[in-house]
Amino acid sequence: MRVVRLFMTLAGALLLISGCGAGGSGDVRSPSSSPSPVATETATAPPASGVTIRYEGNAQFEVSMNGGARVLIDVYDPSALSAPPTADDILLTTHTHDDHVSPGFRSGFPGRQLFVREGAIETPDAVITSMAAAHNEGDPLRPKNGSDYVFVIDIGGLRIAHFGDLGQTALTAGQLEKLGDVDIAVTQFENSFSHMDATNQKGFRLMEQVKPRLILQTHTSPAAVQYAGTLWPVLFSGRSAVTITVTDVPAETSLLLLGDDAAFYAGLVPAEKVDW
Repeated sequence: MRVVRLFMTLAGALLLISGCGAGGSGDVRSPSSSPSPVATETATAPPASGVTIRYEGNAQFEVSMNGGARVLIDVYDPSALSAPPTADDILLTTHTHDDHVSPGFRSGFPGRQLFVREGAIETPDAVITSMAAAHNEGDPLRPKNGSDYVFVIDIGGLRIAHFGDLGQTALTAGQLEKLGDVDIAVTQFENSFSHMDATNQKGFRLMEQVKPRLILQTHTSPAAVQYAGTLWPVLFSGRSAVTITVTDVPAETSLLLLGDDAAFYAGLVPAEKVDW
């Protein structure tokens, strides 16, 4: 009898083990896979990994990954942020014009900052570096308190460069070397303070030097967007924020319209709506 009971116990254990093999947390399936006929629970797919980029007007952006610390750039309107800042967040300021900085917000910011200077910051998700640039042609490139700074954010396999109000006629060889291969560029195309518009095409020539795979515009105009449409494919989102993976980024340079004015600008050129 002991032998029979032992045999029945072993058989039951084998049945239990076979039933736990499907539908558990370690069972990853593609959307096209058929569910296992023995599964007793519905597996929950993990959320897609990607970098979230949120546009909040002028040059104000938030960059984050998987709900981690946010990189906040050129915050001039704190009320537009997705949430109040925390000690884990990072604040980057490209220059001191009042449409790029809120002095009260900056002075009370609880996290780390790079304020109008070269430097580097690392978080568990991102590596951030900055380099001197010029708001206007001829401005000196200073390591601190210069007229503009470019911030490079390596996050989630993407290299994102925020150019602030870059107004140089051309990037230097040294700047291009530091930039490396840029996946996503955040830049302006029309700004009288940088002597940049759709007629002189200075901002477009700068991006031809950088050759990013995706461009997000800051200061712009209808004429600038229309000219961009003659150079690159134009994409737009109906939201202010997108979550982008490495595979989402186009192989060729494209312009992505985000924010409140995206639908307006998308109506000026042939544009494809994306759902990232």
